Amino acid sequence: MKVSVQAVAVWGKIAPSHSITAIMITDDQQTIVTGSQEGQICLWDLSSELKISSKEILFGHTASVTCLAKAREFEKQPYVVSATENGEMCVWNVTSGQCVENAKLPYRHTAIYYYHCSFRMTGEGWLLCCGEYQNVLIIDAKTLGVLHSLSSSESSDWINCMCIVHSARIQEDSLVAVSVTGVLKVWDLSSSLNSIQERQSVYEKESKSLDCVNCQAVRFCTYTERLLLVVSSTCWQVYDYCDFSLLCTEFCKSGQCLAGGEVLAAYRLIIWTEDGHSYIYQLLNSGLSKSIHPADGKVLKETVYPHLLCFTGVKENKSFPFVMGFMNERKEPFYKVLFSGEASGRITLWHVPDVPVSTFDGSPKEIPITATWTLQDNFDKHHAVSEDIIDHLCASKDGIKSSVVSSSVYIPSLDKLVCGCENGKIFVTLGLKTARARLLQNTSLPKDNLPYKVLNGHSSRVTCLLYPHNKSVRFDPSWLLSGGQDSVVICWDIFTGGILHQFSLQSGPVTELLRSPENYRLKDHSIVCCVCSDHSVAILHLQKRVCLLHARKHLFPVKKIKFDPVENLLIVGCEDGSVYIWEIETGTLERHETGETAKAILTSIEDSEYLVADALLPVSQESKRNKNAGYKHSSSYNHCMVSYNLTHTEKSSDKV
Repeated sequence: MKVSVQAVAVWGKIAPSHSITAIMITDDQQTIVTGSQEGQICLWDLSSELKISSKEILFGHTASVTCLAKAREFEKQPYVVSATENGEMCVWNVTSGQCVENAKLPYRHTAIYYYHCSFRMTGEGWLLCCGEYQNVLIIDAKTLGVLHSLSSSESSDWINCMCIVHSARIQEDSLVAVSVTGVLKVWDLSSSLNSIQERQSVYEKESKSLDCVNCQAVRFCTYTERLLLVVSSTCWQVYDYCDFSLLCTEFCKSGQCLAGGEVLAAYRLIIWTEDGHSYIYQLLNSGLSKSIHPADGKVLKETVYPHLLCFTGVKENKSFPFVMGFMNERKEPFYKVLFSGEASGRITLWHVPDVPVSTFDGSPKEIPITATWTLQDNFDKHHAVSEDIIDHLCASKDGIKSSVVSSSVYIPSLDKLVCGCENGKIFVTLGLKTARARLLQNTSLPKDNLPYKVLNGHSSRVTCLLYPHNKSVRFDPSWLLSGGQDSVVICWDIFTGGILHQFSLQSGPVTELLRSPENYRLKDHSIVCCVCSDHSVAILHLQKRVCLLHARKHLFPVKKIKFDPVENLLIVGCEDGSVYIWEIETGTLERHETGETAKAILTSIEDSEYLVADALLPVSQESKRNKNAGYKHSSSYNHCMVSYNLTHTEKSSDKV
């Protein structure tokens, strides 16, 4: 009989940190989606009155989120895709909070656009991606597999920004992109569908070098189907889309750096900066261009010049950097909304008037902030929210919380909850009794008199905890392991609170503590593995209290660790695909392999277990239905997906 495990997230009075790095509003204008530096995805409810309230926080990524985009036609499936710095991609159902697909590719995306032409292509559509790689990748929106790429006939380079051009006049779709060197490229999507599906080379139909560097955004004016807005860090420019002739240039103020822009209406633009300011311009006709002479045999062009209409207000206590976007609502009540996310976790909305106008004297008019909200605001709003389970342990005498939990482990067999903190302290208390006393109302258990121990040994943040007896009886039930930012691993006696041994690794913060697999045989089997931030791996013998091996030569982050029980070898697979083979008894590096040889080594010892930390929960059932398998091919990445509900109820007793 299959046992179902229900995960319960317990939040205290302090909201989890959520440093926003990406932000979007869904097509139905009811949900704000934010990605964070911590790797979390947060869903926020957006009311028709533009009121914000946090709804769910989704865990699954292991690195900072770089971009967000829709992943389906939203009326059919409410899916959003997220990408991270280390190549992870996830497709989320923003209604249920489940991850329906995930993969890991060797690409760092900085922008993603969903494309689907229902009468010309089959499947769920494409994700057009650009980032820290050449040209544009085409990824299947359903499987997250790479289908093809858009190539450049010359000046192949990284793409800084791009946009999809839908022309109602000629019924054609194109992709406009600007490279890091300022070269504008146009690919014809409509005529290239068959070539892409047949994996034939697809090159740009037009290319032009622009007089701009560090391009931040490119936008097509669908109202006129003539203007093209290009925003760089120092100026913004308007081009004629027919021949890419320059119509106007406007430089930013001294000390400011432009970050993006959008077309509001015909000849009306909004430009925003990295520090959260934005400006609305009206483009006015300025007569004939002086840059094009009749002697050249060309037709005289009309140019435009910008007139500043409005600007948005920003709070003084701003934090850097901002990420911003614009939503032009196509449904009632037809709002135009500028939105931003801050590194502090704050979301801000501005309601942009349908017809922005300046003041009576012609000076620009300020648009006030319409709404602003943070996760902490949600926690403060619901006064019935309970304290954290160990808030009473971490608080100082004056009642101010003096420590933040940085790692934790629950030991069911002992009913002990172990929490490591930022200040290096480790608290050991009764798990279920403490949870009952802190969370349930009308309980007879005293809240402040529950037994607990404080373990002092680390000089800085406790980064990881491991109770190896939880999963294997070969480990002594009194052993508790902790790793710290001080590069020290401590073996504790959990019953007495004493230190049994200290392993000083001198290799940077300890990132993971892992138990050896069941089929590994070395005398009394009391072996654990330690991974440090400098990519080194240490094998610790708990019974003998010695470090058997400290492998330090890995150039890239460690992704896989396997044991060869026959030859007594440690096989370490790194992020770049290379493999290091170490002899455990002698501590020497036997081999270093890359490419296909490295892959063959990892697959040749399938009898050995991967050395991994214990997972929290399996991938959602919806994801399993789509996958039909637990793992995909070598380019995929299977990690735990957990969503935690942040909507607080009025009674704390409803949470358990």
